[in-house]
Amino acid sequence: MAKGRPRRIRSAEHKLKKTGYDQSRAKTRINIGEAFQRWRDLRELKGMKTDAEVAVFLLDRWATCGCHGNARP
Repeated sequence: MAKGRPRRIRSAEHKLKKTGYDQSRAKTRINIGEAFQRWRDLRELKGMKTDAEVAVFLLDRWATCGCHGNARP
């Protein structure tokens, strides 16, 4: 085991709260695979702070490009 601080002992209540939080978060996660690095690069290039900002930016761009047929703006 690596040297350093001893492991923190968590209460059962804390573990239960964390499990609930993790389950809620998992419901909104997506896997973008090999596009992950490009996503992060775009986020940094445009100075965005959150992944949600990147998603809205890309959806707005897609809706206004005129290259996708019958999409709703």
